[in-house]
Amino acid sequence: MNETKLALLYLLSQAANSQKAVKEQIENIDIDALYNLCKEHLVAALVSSVLAEHLKDKPEQYAKWQQEQFSALYRDMNFADERAKIISFLEQKGIWYMPLKGVVLKQYYPKPELREFADNDILFDPDFEAEVEEFMLSRGFIRKQTDSGHVMEYEKKPCLNFEMHRALYHTNNPVFYEYYKDVKTKLIKEEDNDFGYHFSDEDFYIFMVSHMYRHFRDNGTGIRSLLDIYVYNKAKGDTLDFNYIEKELEKIEALEYEKQVRALSDKLFSGETLNLSEEEERLTEYYFASGVYGTKEISTVNAMKKMTGDTDFSKKGRRKYWIKRLFNMEYYKQNYPRAYKTGIAIPFLIVFRFFRGLTKTDKIKAENEKLKRIEDNKK
Repeated sequence: MNETKLALLYLLSQAANSQKAVKEQIENIDIDALYNLCKEHLVAALVSSVLAEHLKDKPEQYAKWQQEQFSALYRDMNFADERAKIISFLEQKGIWYMPLKGVVLKQYYPKPELREFADNDILFDPDFEAEVEEFMLSRGFIRKQTDSGHVMEYEKKPCLNFEMHRALYHTNNPVFYEYYKDVKTKLIKEEDNDFGYHFSDEDFYIFMVSHMYRHFRDNGTGIRSLLDIYVYNKAKGDTLDFNYIEKELEKIEALEYEKQVRALSDKLFSGETLNLSEEEERLTEYYFASGVYGTKEISTVNAMKKMTGDTDFSKKGRRKYWIKRLFNMEYYKQNYPRAYKTGIAIPFLIVFRFFRGLTKTDKIKAENEKLKRIEDNKK
């Protein structure tokens, strides 16, 4: 692990534990490289809170890092204002809802605005999808076309992004989907409103782990996710019922992952970074390589492994990948459920998908080139 990464882990540890950074620990680091790494992992504001005071003799750098805290506060205030309007609408219309993930997690950070996020997530009653859509558009949001089957994504300049969840998971994550299919049965009614709900501390943690594990498994997830685990356990660990948590995590096949990330996050942010095992250092490098939301390369590698059981990106491996893609029964089950159930329609669906692929040669060629680049980078 290089000096910049070690410096970042040290500074995050100090910030998460509300301690000052020792100047001697950071005076020889490459500040520009550190800044870029912080931006990649969405932790610049948090690092600035313990770093900026040591840069006062360098006005340009000091202003640059201070601006990260100001920008984070500005974004947090804008999100809070818009979130309040959305929640007010849901209350007026009698639509049950629950804020998710970062909106809840930020309260456990030294200052809430220092836990940066790119969007806000809100789960709502899917029976009111049309009403929510109409309201979001009336507020000047634009519906993004990249959203998935369980979430509606909206953005509004200069900085607002909201993900309105019909469900917590899509059917393409069958284990998580089944576990959270009737999510409302797990929720607790808020006391200070009519239609708001929240998870218990244990169920919030289970969902946080499941969300992190999905990213880790599919396309990677960054250092901030490990920090979230540390911060939440630091705030709640002594009161959490881990017997319940472990039983539930077993149901979604995430128990071993949780044990791994809890142990790793504790080492990274409680001052034991230099005592990492070889496997822990390898894992830490994976989180660093992933950035805050993972990378396309990691996603591609994981997709190849899932589809073929291997990570062979040679010409032979790529051919196997495309054949597996064409005959992937899970794809037809998810996208054509009624036709799939008949059984007899499956051959026709395969032929249809093959010929439809011929109309998307540019897209397929671009993806194949991406696969080839991964193979070339190995050489």
